Amino acid sequence: MIIRKDRAKYRLLALFIIVLGITVLITGCGKKEAAKEEKHSAIEEKKEAGHEREHEGHEGREGEEPGVVTLTPEKQKSSGIEVRQIALEDAAVPLSATAVIETNMDRSAKISPRVTGKAVRIIASQGDRVKAGQALAYLDSVELDQTWADYLKAQGKVELTRKNLQREESLFEKKVCPEKDVLKARQELGEAEADLNLTKERFRLLGVNVSQFEATKGNGNHPLIPVTTPVGGVVIEKTITQGEMVNSEKTLFTVADLSTLWVVIDIYEKDISRLRLGSGVKVSVTAFPEKTFKGKISYISDVVDEKTRTEKARVTIDNSSGLLKAGMFAAVLIEATGGGTERLIAVPEEAVLIDGTKSYVFIQTAPDKFRMREIAAGRTLGSRLEVTSGLKEGDAVAVKGAFILKSELKKGELVDEHGHGK
Repeated sequence: MIIRKDRAKYRLLALFIIVLGITVLITGCGKKEAAKEEKHSAIEEKKEAGHEREHEGHEGREGEEPGVVTLTPEKQKSSGIEVRQIALEDAAVPLSATAVIETNMDRSAKISPRVTGKAVRIIASQGDRVKAGQALAYLDSVELDQTWADYLKAQGKVELTRKNLQREESLFEKKVCPEKDVLKARQELGEAEADLNLTKERFRLLGVNVSQFEATKGNGNHPLIPVTTPVGGVVIEKTITQGEMVNSEKTLFTVADLSTLWVVIDIYEKDISRLRLGSGVKVSVTAFPEKTFKGKISYISDVVDEKTRTEKARVTIDNSSGLLKAGMFAAVLIEATGGGTERLIAVPEEAVLIDGTKSYVFIQTAPDKFRMREIAAGRTLGSRLEVTSGLKEGDAVAVKGAFILKSELKKGELVDEHGHGK
């Protein structure tokens, strides 16, 4: 009986322990789940708050006007910003025309031989830079051979007559021969020297400096005829080959000084009255659209072409950069000197900002606010630029300090991006 009672106690105790363990386990799980739920709720609240702040930031930026700069009047004054109201004005419009770039013929030469001969040495090649007086090739000729033979003969005669004169003078001093023999010997020497000078002149006409040749001993051969260039520059054409027989009718080389070029302009008959010598000209070419080459009209033709009804005008332009090439087509703007006025809108060039292919100005919309506005730029009118669209009468444009306004605008955009990044 006692044993059964003890067993019942033990069973009750074990059941109590089991129930207690289950209770503790359930309680602990409930706390963990509650903690997880609390943490998840906190994260969600933070995300919602972040979204709200971001939304508020977007709303703030959307409320701002894009491309607007705010500057106090004091800051505008210290920055040198000037504003002027747009008004239609009478402007002298430059004359536009087409042109062709050509070699400056005043500084170029087509070089031909002086006599018929054979090319025995060719020194220069196409593209070489040469100096004035430099030999480009050497020729040999029958005429040169004959002149050389006559020269040697004249030299020998001079030496002979000179010795004969010395002998006659010596005999005359000794009273062996009469004075007339001395005078005759002097006459013969004079004639021989005249013949020698004549052959030297023939050499000069052939382009040969025979005295210089003799000073170098001539290597036992007769001199050759040099083909020299009268101008310095570039050999732009060469038509001679080694061993070729050439004559004075053939151009062997063309040399041109390309540091200056001619821009030959076609002017229509109706615009002739607007041309003046010395008028400024701006030249542009397709190869370098971002560059402008400047010059002045140096020549105006007196004849109108019957077929094209155009007159030629010429501009001598500096080409020390070597960018321009003869044969290029060009577009020119000729400074207006009379007639051709139009009513239009124009602003100083410094008021216009270029961004890629677009042009902008700053419009004052309030005493302390400027808005960037896109415009369409037209012709260049001296230091001013025609505006074909984007502006109207009464608009207040920043004619000075546009670059400062652009810098302020960029600065504001950087600050805004930095703040958004945070």
